[in-house]
Amino acid sequence: MLHTMPISHFHVTPEFTREFTIELATEPGETIPVRLLLTPTVAAAFAEPFAPLKAWLHSVKEFSQIQPEQGADWIQIRFYFQMQPFCLHYEHYSDCYWIDADSQASLVLLSQLAEFIASIEHNHRLSQP
Repeated sequence: MLHTMPISHFHVTPEFTREFTIELATEPGETIPVRLLLTPTVAAAFAEPFAPLKAWLHSVKEFSQIQPEQGADWIQIRFYFQMQPFCLHYEHYSDCYWIDADSQASLVLLSQLAEFIASIEHNHRLSQP
């Protein structure tokens, strides 16, 4: 069972205000996170729940090489942060979102990625009137 540590909340876009809680998940007895869990605070009420996250990834200049893939009941988007690969996953039936490191080097950056996402939200809130 994974242990989780809440990090922050973030909104995907100003127009799309679905809020997510970000949590770092670690294996029992380990200190290095193995994934970021993105938990929506409100259930999806629209047909395409992953589209806003996909648009959000494209809007953040620190993310690059964005490559979507899709199966029958899942979607994943591979992207790079600080030149390391990550994968944003979505599973339709459970409405679950998570980010996995896609290499040993990116595993070390997972905490920094969580902090970066939280900083985007912090800067967004500061810019609001």
